[in-house]
Amino acid sequence: MIDDQYDFLDDDEIDLVELVSADTNSSNQYLIFVGSDDEVYGINVSKVRELLVYKDLHKVANNKPNSLIRATADIRGTMTAIVNFDEWFENKVLDDDQYELIILAGFGGYIFGIMIKSVEYIVNINPANMQDNTANDSKTNFITKIKLNGQDRLCTIFDGDKMLLDIFDDTNTKAKVEHLQAFNALDRSKYVLFADDSKFVRKLVQSLFDKLELKSKIYEDGALLLEGLKQMEPEEIGLIITDLEMPVMDGVTLMKTILDMKKYQDINIIVHTNMSNDIMTSNLTKIGAKEIIGKIDMLKLSDGIKKYFK
Repeated sequence: MIDDQYDFLDDDEIDLVELVSADTNSSNQYLIFVGSDDEVYGINVSKVRELLVYKDLHKVANNKPNSLIRATADIRGTMTAIVNFDEWFENKVLDDDQYELIILAGFGGYIFGIMIKSVEYIVNINPANMQDNTANDSKTNFITKIKLNGQDRLCTIFDGDKMLLDIFDDTNTKAKVEHLQAFNALDRSKYVLFADDSKFVRKLVQSLFDKLELKSKIYEDGALLLEGLKQMEPEEIGLIITDLEMPVMDGVTLMKTILDMKKYQDINIIVHTNMSNDIMTSNLTKIGAKEIIGKIDMLKLSDGIKKYFK
């Protein structure tokens, strides 16, 4: 049974935007859905525009070989790519009539639909209860435990950044990094500290730092960055860049902790995230983020580094 508090299957369409919490903890809110293997998966609510009934979409099939885009649908007058979650995750692909919903996702500058079997509910997940799983499965960020129908279940939070790069060829992104030039004005004796739980994003951003000829320390979560920070003097650090959605310690907690430490509070912090809505952006700015930059936009991140590295 779906939680009565979130009556997802009411009529033909369910708008989730109003379910996103108005406080800074909204970065820990996840939509839980079921795969063809009957395992449960999660996507951060901030990446979800709305849910749509799959059979009601006006769509045409895509017959291009080796493409993850299964169809193109007319959604709100916009031609939108549709991908099958099970196919991308390498689960068994069911017949189309067994897919109930489309998650209309928006992040990384793209809007696309994700076919899913069924949805369960929305849950808040404490980053301290997330276990990094990237070493075991390249398409996951972390595993966590949730309650489902009164029972404990393991839930996989998939790597949305990896999905994005798989669906929409990242060749252009890498090419843009290759054409960037180092900024002569930056003090290359200082480090930029960077935290992100996606190994694909870490690899991409590392290539940017290398191209800009910057010394860097890269971490898999906020707690590791904080630990590394405490081993350094403020004058060694030119900039901190952090993701929001991370296990152990999320980006919001990391920012608050650093800015509460008098020793380090003058270091600029950029938030690098695909979790974007007006409420969240406003909260991050109030906390002290100098800029919020979408992931995979290496040109904008390069400009942010130039502006805030000191």
